[in-house]
Amino acid sequence: MRAELSRIDAEDVLELRLDSDHGDTGAGLALRRHGDEEAAIRVTDLEREGARVRARLAGLPLADGVWDVLWVDGRGRSVPLSTRDTGLSLADRITYLRGRRERELRTLRDRDGRLRVRAAAATPYAEVVWVEVDAAEGTVTVSGVLAYAPERRGAATAEVVARQRHLDGRLTAPAELDGARFHCVIPLAPVADAHVRERRHNEWDLWLRTPDGRRELRLAMHADDIVGKKHKIVYPGAVVDARGAGDAAGVRVRPYYTVKDELSLLAVEHTGGGR
Repeated sequence: MRAELSRIDAEDVLELRLDSDHGDTGAGLALRRHGDEEAAIRVTDLEREGARVRARLAGLPLADGVWDVLWVDGRGRSVPLSTRDTGLSLADRITYLRGRRERELRTLRDRDGRLRVRAAAATPYAEVVWVEVDAAEGTVTVSGVLAYAPERRGAATAEVVARQRHLDGRLTAPAELDGARFHCVIPLAPVADAHVRERRHNEWDLWLRTPDGRRELRLAMHADDIVGKKHKIVYPGAVVDARGAGDAAGVRVRPYYTVKDELSLLAVEHTGGGR
């Protein structure tokens, strides 16, 4: 049994388009914890129309981990369901992120083509979609969407908070919210002014502070499923002169991703060359 399409929508409905209409009116789906051959969880809220299947997974008692998707025929016999769909749709992922949720469900295709569902707790954060460095203006522009957080209606003013790692430095800049989308321009001059030259690197971790001030969301990029961005995505830097530094070298600041794929700023003393 194979699916040509296998996606989970924003309502946690597993949408399947099978390779054909198998005509088994009593057939359905079940989920079984990967590596556990014991009892499976039958999906009872299921709709079929020809080769299309819609299975509502919300509310099922799925513990954290990976679950095999099984096709159960009218006689109760189950076989693993395979898929041609990689499940990699950034647009679908961004849509899924919007809105408050406590659980995250993702479709996966293993190396043998079998369909699986990964269940995990959902932690609110700020998903980064765009980063642009303006070296001439000395700014970094970041835009994205709030992930797994309550979505506000209309426009509002928030705040980006930069915290100097292992030090007590704290800088802020205004951010714009429009529904679930955010946009901010981070000036780099204050980062240069606060630079501690006794440290080889000054790292500044970026957070989005909501308008009510009750929540701070870490800026990160997770939706594309690319891990290890620290060595895969490299942004240019901007050289900024610190106030009162005299003849001291400027400070080169650039955005980068941490080992957890979170967005931060890295500031180092500029040793010469192009600015």
